[in-house]
Amino acid sequence: MSTEPELNYPTYIGVALQPRAYGCRNKEEVRKHLKIQLNLIDDAFINSYLVGGGAVKLVALAEGSIQGWYDELNNMDHATYCKDIAIRIPGEETEELARKAREYDIYIAAQAKVVDPDIAEDRFLNQGFIISPKGEIILRHTKNVIGVVEGSASPYDLWEKWSAKYGDTLESLYPVAKTDIGNLGISICAETMFPESFRALAVNGAEVVIRPTWPEPLVSWGIWEASSITHAFANVCYMICPNNAPYYTTFEKETPYTLLGGQSMIVDYRGKILTQSNNDSVAAVAGNIDVRALREYRATSPQSAHNVQMRSTIWKKIYEKWPEYPKNLYMERDYPHVMERHLLHLSFLEPFFEKGIYARPKE
Repeated sequence: MSTEPELNYPTYIGVALQPRAYGCRNKEEVRKHLKIQLNLIDDAFINSYLVGGGAVKLVALAEGSIQGWYDELNNMDHATYCKDIAIRIPGEETEELARKAREYDIYIAAQAKVVDPDIAEDRFLNQGFIISPKGEIILRHTKNVIGVVEGSASPYDLWEKWSAKYGDTLESLYPVAKTDIGNLGISICAETMFPESFRALAVNGAEVVIRPTWPEPLVSWGIWEASSITHAFANVCYMICPNNAPYYTTFEKETPYTLLGGQSMIVDYRGKILTQSNNDSVAAVAGNIDVRALREYRATSPQSAHNVQMRSTIWKKIYEKWPEYPKNLYMERDYPHVMERHLLHLSFLEPFFEKGIYARPKE
């Protein structure tokens, strides 16, 4: 039987940061960039308490808050990125965040592109992580699905090494940290297009999911908001969704580029938006997190009890039919150019036509 830590803070305030961000080209710029985010953490305490419901206990940074996306807009190869920009966990950057966590007695959730020397020195991964109020890294989650614009490797892309080191369990691929503010998980950007990412966290006990970040045009289309609501409702969990504000492709640029689109939000376990930024300016979006009420709702509400009707025997057949994405694509090489990755994905579509999942377009 699973045992949960005592809830020392059954109700508290969670904050989704909406920062300005810059494309970083080297470690010096990464350090400069991180200071912007550390200052925003300080600023978040100016008025976040006004939402009520307890102390601020969880602050979530958006994807790109440490390094930006210079690599994605410039088709950078893995070896160069690993040498010039990627960080290691733990490392200098996580220690800076740990100091903030200790200073304010909070949990901090963040993301970075990292080198894991146990997997490969010349491949970088996209990882989310959570730091405790004691400054300890209590969770590391590696992004499992990579959007075409991003060149990171995923566990699937390095499966031979990844599974040998970390295993192939749901716990290793979708970890959940059980804490005194509830059970915390992370799912990052492109992988959140798949509802399975949230189901995996839910089945591992997640109650509060940090969901950074989505780009345009998915924000202005309304999909960012709609999907955050849907995933929260379907899995009976809170969603803390930090997104970025103005993005500058380099530190020299004076005019920002609307890469992401803001609209950071916090959604409760019923699918209700508690707080949302209505713009793409710098912001700290705060909302009340009541884990005690969530647990009561899960145990008594008809809307929550619908999850007992999971038809696993039927629905597993979906995945028996669905074409398998190839493993180990990044073991021998990388794919630095976005068009390379796009054509790679198109090359795997044939089974979708053969199985009747997609209809072929007319010649």
